[in-house]
Amino acid sequence: MASTSVALCTYNGERFLPQQLESLAAQTVLPDELVICDDASTDASMRIVEEFAKNAPFSVQIFINPKNLGYIKNFEKAISLCSKEIIFLCDQDDYWESKKLEQVLNVFDAEADVGMVLHGFHKIDCNGAPYIEPEEKYGVGNISANQLDEAFRSSSIEVFLLPHSRAWCGCMTAFRRKFNDVIIPIFPGKGHDDWILKVIAPLSEIRFLPEPLVRYRIHAWNNNSHEVGEKTLMYFVKRFVRRVNALWMGHSKRNFYRSLIARIEQSKMNLQHPELINLYKKYIKFI
Repeated sequence: MASTSVALCTYNGERFLPQQLESLAAQTVLPDELVICDDASTDASMRIVEEFAKNAPFSVQIFINPKNLGYIKNFEKAISLCSKEIIFLCDQDDYWESKKLEQVLNVFDAEADVGMVLHGFHKIDCNGAPYIEPEEKYGVGNISANQLDEAFRSSSIEVFLLPHSRAWCGCMTAFRRKFNDVIIPIFPGKGHDDWILKVIAPLSEIRFLPEPLVRYRIHAWNNNSHEVGEKTLMYFVKRFVRRVNALWMGHSKRNFYRSLIARIEQSKMNLQHPELINLYKKYIKFI
């Protein structure tokens, strides 16, 4: 199988971090290296990973940021430090099913033209119990998650572009390191996972495994806290302020897609799906 790096970003994650590390060590195919970038935690996160590293069944490299970079820049740093062929993105608060690496690597090994593999997931709450919510639908066809495998084979990531942009979360993705020079630096002000997916998709094939290979934790302290509970007035005020700040910094959706196109063109890599570039251009006009 191809060699593997796991890029794990930590920040004050002491509550769930031990479970995530335990799930990495329990993989049926172990990673070759675990790269941990800590974003200036003030809790016991570093003590936990240092203890884990002493007896880990694979190489563990720990990097501590002298100041908080934010999760996008922290993932950018972790990705840049990975040295193996396939990079798996890892959040500190999830739990990986034991065959995640094995099943994803089987796809990469079987299909050399596949640059990224995505997979299904189960949502859990802070206690590990199922997190119940309406089923998500995707794309112009309003398809369900169990239809995504065939949708990806026929239209790559179009299911995430129309009618609204929708990224697959980073903890459900793995990609070939050869794309790092195109990915980095990551566009600021929007999720690293959205950027990575939409950079790689025009340049490669994407595969989706319907199997739920990660327990994706939803809780009030993570970056997806907007998914939890009722939306209060303060939530909408904060969202408005973030959007104003993003526009002020030039981090608009329009500039996001402009940057995607520019980065892909600068890479000089062969386009496998030029129709996606055309979609990006059309999307700019309608934002």
